[in-house]
Amino acid sequence: MKISLLIIICITFISCREEILEPNNPAGNINQPFQENKLNYFNIVMTASNLTYEFEVDLNFNSSDSRIFISVVDRQKGNVTVNVLSENKNLIYVASIETEIPYLIDRIRGNVPNKVKISCNDFSGKLRVQLSRAVQ
Repeated sequence: MKISLLIIICITFISCREEILEPNNPAGNINQPFQENKLNYFNIVMTASNLTYEFEVDLNFNSSDSRIFISVVDRQKGNVTVNVLSENKNLIYVASIETEIPYLIDRIRGNVPNKVKISCNDFSGKLRVQLSRAVQ
């Protein structure tokens, strides 16, 4: 009897728990990307709502063999385009996403990524773009 009562109490508390975000936690900010930009590593995460916006970020890469990971989940509408440019402003990678894609992994070989340009067109969903030096 005591064990079943304890189980019921535990289930009640666990099922009623809401995800709590600490103040200033970037994961909860709508239309405000959170980004990390280090040597041979770039990561941007964003929860968007009806966002039409274009932005560019300078990268800090010295590797001509890179891996790109793109994820679009909880997509409700709109599209996202990700362009990666070389130092000469040549387009070395493009992905235009109009559906939900939990993971898209590709490689960029023979060019050093210098800039990433992300364009959102009336986009609502969660976006993640990650570039890193490819492991040999």
